[in-house]
Amino acid sequence: MLDFEIAEILVEDRPNKYWKMLNQIGVHKAVGILPRKPVDWRMQIETEPWNYFTLSRYKNMLRDNGFELIAIEDNPPMNNIKFGLENKEEELNNVAKLIENMGKLKIKLWCYNWSAGIGWSRTSTHINTEFGQVSGFNVNDIEKANHYNIKTDAGTLWKNLKNFLEYIIPLAEDYDVKLAMHPDDPPIDSFLGIPRIMNSIESFDKLLELVKSDYNGITFCQGNFTLMTENLSDAIKHFKNKIFFVHFRDVIGKKNNFIETLIGHGKSNLKEVMKAYDEINFNGILRVDHVPTLEGDYTPNEVAWGYSYLARLYTIGYINGLKDSLK
Repeated sequence: MLDFEIAEILVEDRPNKYWKMLNQIGVHKAVGILPRKPVDWRMQIETEPWNYFTLSRYKNMLRDNGFELIAIEDNPPMNNIKFGLENKEEELNNVAKLIENMGKLKIKLWCYNWSAGIGWSRTSTHINTEFGQVSGFNVNDIEKANHYNIKTDAGTLWKNLKNFLEYIIPLAEDYDVKLAMHPDDPPIDSFLGIPRIMNSIESFDKLLELVKSDYNGITFCQGNFTLMTENLSDAIKHFKNKIFFVHFRDVIGKKNNFIETLIGHGKSNLKEVMKAYDEINFNGILRVDHVPTLEGDYTPNEVAWGYSYLARLYTIGYINGLKDSLK
């Protein structure tokens, strides 16, 4: 039976009209980020947003505006950890602080990634389509780009990931915080000269074997997994209870050349996808991700591209409709 919670990501640093809209349609769970923007006119910023006081104040702000903070989708700097460079101990300590303080505040899930160097990326951000402006990626657009200035290989990234999990998973178990690895986005073999290792079904199987734990799991970002496999539903059934977090979105194209879509207009059979979640009794967290910008939705710079308010509301309704169709 489906028993997941829709928890919308709140990318704004303070309450706005979209938060009220979410409450009005019955969304009261939130996926948060780490607060870094100035809190007032003095331009004071949070230098260590993973500290208890900062996270507590952030959680209280959400609570006072109708939301329970149940996940963090953000992280302290981690490139030194991923590359195995000097100063990685400081980064490890900061991640440990984040996990400890999330546990103390009963924030039960952390979404992270192992995309070394540059994280998720697009080569186009405002493509006009019949369903609004979307982002896209074409590997041909970066053929002449300079490579990242650090050399590494896939074996080193895997070794550093294993070391990281061996260090952080026991803390996650102690503080009751589940770790949900996000795929490389896009899930190509390398990006600007840096290998990508979280880019296939097999790589996620390997992740789960590195450190076996009920706290080592997956962020099942549908837009990426549908670029890794021709059968998204089978992938859901394959991973079963290791899917802790779902990003509900879709794309058109292949991993080297794709665009985002309005939900229901992509390459996936979303009714079969929802049936697969039902079959595995998915009871984790699900959120909307990467939607088109609909005409007249918001003023420039009000929110990041890919996070249009109206299209996210539309997608929440679509998800609830799919869920209700299985009753």
